[in-house]
Order: sequence, then structure tokens, then C-alpha cells
Amino acid sequence: MKRILVFQSRSDPMRIEREAERFRIAVGTSAEADFLSAVDEKLAWTTPERLLAGYDGVIFGGSSEFDFDGGRTEEDPARLMSLVILSRAKNIIAHALECGVPLLGICYGHQLVANMYGGNVRNDKEQTKFGSYEVQLTESGKLDRLFKDMPDSFIAQYAHRDSVTELPEGATLLASSKGCKFSALRYGPRAYTTQFHPEVTRFDDLPLEYRDSSEASRLVSLWVERVVAT
Repeated sequence: MKRILVFQSRSDPMRIEREAERFRIAVGTSAEADFLSAVDEKLAWTTPERLLAGYDGVIFGGSSEFDFDGGRTEEDPARLMSLVILSRAKNIIAHALECGVPLLGICYGHQLVANMYGGNVRNDKEQTKFGSYEVQLTESGKLDRLFKDMPDSFIAQYAHRDSVTELPEGATLLASSKGCKFSALRYGPRAYTTQFHPEVTRFDDLPLEYRDSSEASRLVSLWVERVVAT
């Protein structure tokens, strides 16, 4: 049984538990997930090898509370907290990439990694979206071990104000869409990020037009099978 550590960038108890339950289901039957809070200042952020000890992979999930831009003022607490989370997470992310620890960044986690490597995350109104949208694999995506059996296009669930606006240094573009330039990225052989939410099948708390995203929903368990377990 593989062990996955999930960092949650949330403070609302209901949202924390709902996200945790989604990840427990999404990792599949061959892995178990444990959870830590990215807003917990008491964690050993400066010693990532201690935080990740005993884990086979790490996930940085989304956030409905914090933004790198979000159209907020620079003094907005939600924006300032993102800088704090980034300052903590960068040690974990750098350690994972340098040591080959499998990493998966989702939505806010996608932006965290991109921010570290010059991806320029901002509130691009043309890319902001909430709901079910079509994703297109690039030629690199079609050949990638995580996405290779996925259809060339599939539906995924999105919920984000900010977006990556430039390809981060060292990243390979695996998927994009009409309203999302950088839907999925790979950094090196074992680190993946997606702007969409593969752990979400639908947003029950948002009045959105829904389309089935069963293909996208396979990605977390495929990541465990094809990246973490190899």
C-alpha cells in the first residue's frame, strides 16, 4: 500500500473534510492518503525530508480561500497568505523535484509550482472559469506515461480565478484548452500539475452546468499507479 501526503491550503473545516474525502476516493485502492495543513506554521517546513519521511508521493491540493492575485489588492490577507504558503511549500516542492519524489499539484497546487519556476500566476479574466470544460492533450501529452491512454480531448472540472500565464522554466505542456493555456504540466519525470480538479466529479455547492468528467477523474489513481508505484 502506497502512502500519499496531501497538503491542504484551506481553513474552513467543512471544505477541508470534503476535500479530504475526495482525495481518499481519488487515490484508489492501492494507496492511502494522510493530510497536513499548509497554513500550519508549526510544521517542519525547513526540513522537507522529515515531513515526507515514510511517504511515497506528495499532493498539493486546491484552495477556494487564497489567491496569488485573484483581482485582490496587494494587502488583501488572502493574497498575503498565498505568499506565506509559497514560502513554506517551496522547500517541499524543490526537494521532491530534486530527489525524484512523485508530486501532483492541483489547481492552487498547480499555481504554487508554476510560481516557483517563473510561470507568472495572475488573475487573467480570459482564463478564469468555474464548471465543466474540455481539455485537449498536446502531442507531448499523448505520449506521456500518465496521459497516454486518455482520449485526445476530455472533460474536466475547473474552479479558479488565477491562471498560469507563461510556461514555467523546465515544464512540459501536456494539455491545454480554449480557456486555459496551461491545463497540465510535467516537471522532470515524476512531477505533474493540473489546473483542473481530477479529484472532483462535480461541484455540488456551485450552480454550474455539469458535464461528465469520468476520464479526468482517473488521473489521481493513474498517477499513483504509473508514477508513484514505479
